[in-house]
Amino acid sequence: MALLCHLLPLLFTYRAASAELTVEPSLYLSRASSIVMLVAYFAYLIFQLWTHRQLFEAEDEGEGEGENNGAEEEAVIGFWSGFAWLAGMTVFIALLSEYVVDTIEDASDSWGLSVSFLSIILLPIVGNAAEHAGAIIFAFKNKL
Repeated sequence: MALLCHLLPLLFTYRAASAELTVEPSLYLSRASSIVMLVAYFAYLIFQLWTHRQLFEAEDEGEGEGENNGAEEEAVIGFWSGFAWLAGMTVFIALLSEYVVDTIEDASDSWGLSVSFLSIILLPIVGNAAEHAGAIIFAFKNKL
């Protein structure tokens, strides 16, 4: 559904003969599809949290029986300590994200590549380098 709601306005825009004629209808279609996705999301939440709660509670109870025999886990850190760590890491990641964006723009200028190519193709490949290296190591050890 998400793919359909994202592609409909795009296809509508590409199919039209003139860009001036498609701005308003494409905007209405985009807004309507976002409302449909929002309603579907809230319907999913109502389904999972209220109307069919027993289906999802049974899954949670079955997962924890083997390890703790139904006992609740004890918190490692307090609420405020966890909240402070969350806030601090959020600020830190925001600063790093700004640095990455600036670096991608500078690399685009110096290498002669487009920003979209660097951010859509190269950044995910480099970001998953540790995962790729782990897969290669496990493949060599025949532990896949």
